[in-house]
Amino acid sequence: MVCFVMVTSICMNACAQTKKSATGHKAVARQDAKPVLLQATSQTIHAGREESGSTTEHRFVIVWKSMNEPSGFFWKGEQAWQVCNITRVKNFRPLPADKTELQEDLNYESNDPGNITYKAGDTLELYPITSGKHPIPDEIPEDKSNIIYYKEVNGKWMALPVTKITKLPSMTMP
Repeated sequence: MVCFVMVTSICMNACAQTKKSATGHKAVARQDAKPVLLQATSQTIHAGREESGSTTEHRFVIVWKSMNEPSGFFWKGEQAWQVCNITRVKNFRPLPADKTELQEDLNYESNDPGNITYKAGDTLELYPITSGKHPIPDEIPEDKSNIIYYKEVNGKWMALPVTKITKLPSMTMP
């Protein structure tokens, strides 16, 4: 009888721990699935020739949190819907509080050999590009702006609002 009680107790304890850890794991995965925005910057680039005009470039650095791989990112800014190039980042450091001097380099390094997959915990740079025609999906509201839209493989479109964009000093190309 004592043996039966011990075996039953051990089995119940093992089942309870398995169920608890499985439930805890699922809850954490759902809770942390949204990417974390580390940095959003904009910079006006003046062409070397006056007749060429100027452009404003945006860059976003995020930490991908989902266990599912991202299938695409888009930036919905004030004036455009742009597809984003994705690059893995290493050695990210926050921007200094005083940005009065033009930085020679970014505050991180690109580390993307191409044809790679992205996983939870990767730090990624999103760089909106202006080329190409990419229609806005029906489920994306057209009246909202300053939002990064992303989609996981076989998932639905999700939104990551950008509330603060750090304006870097303008740069003039040679």
